[in-house]
Amino acid sequence: MIRLRLYVTGDSLSERALENLMDVIDDRVELEVVNVLEKPWLARERGIIAIPTLERLNPGPERRVIGDLSDADALRRFLGI
Repeated sequence: MIRLRLYVTGDSLSERALENLMDVIDDRVELEVVNVLEKPWLARERGIIAIPTLERLNPGPERRVIGDLSDADALRRFLGI
């Protein structure tokens, strides 16, 4: 199981990142979406400084990618699928 966390703010760039991610993932992926306007402490604890940011939490090692996730092939490589 691949576990991801996407940090967003609800702006158009964040919405585009979520749409692009949803086009790539399948049922092997568990996705948590965190709106940093509602949970700023979580972003602060994880050291998130840019939005949108996608974290791959599992399998390790933990990794991050920042941006609108528009490159589907790069996103698949990042996810390992």
